[in-house]
Amino acid sequence: MDLLEAMRRLADAAAPREACGLLLGQGARVLALAPTRNLAAADDAFEIDTALHLRLQRLARTRPGRDVLGVWHSHPCGPAEPSARDREGAWDESLLWLITAVEGTRGWRMCDQAFVEINLTTT
Repeated sequence: MDLLEAMRRLADAAAPREACGLLLGQGARVLALAPTRNLAAADDAFEIDTALHLRLQRLARTRPGRDVLGVWHSHPCGPAEPSARDREGAWDESLLWLITAVEGTRGWRMCDQAFVEINLTTT
């Protein structure tokens, strides 16, 4: 199953809550998704498991191609674009953001404290 399909299935399974996870890979290429339990109290928010994030960062030191490249989450009741809450919570401009919604998955990066859409290519 490809990553976009995996994201769609996880989003559907979590609805009406947001699903979330970390994107793993190397360079600009996402190779794997590490789903995480959504720790946020509200259904329309997400919070990545910090302990998992730290474990994956440590693991990346010993396993090439497993760097934490970004975050993924779903918007079950909105578009696949960053919400005001996403903008407030964006903590690292180097991270890729993928958001899955009914219309599909779109990619974003922070640039000068604003999200800019990026093209996603799949192989």
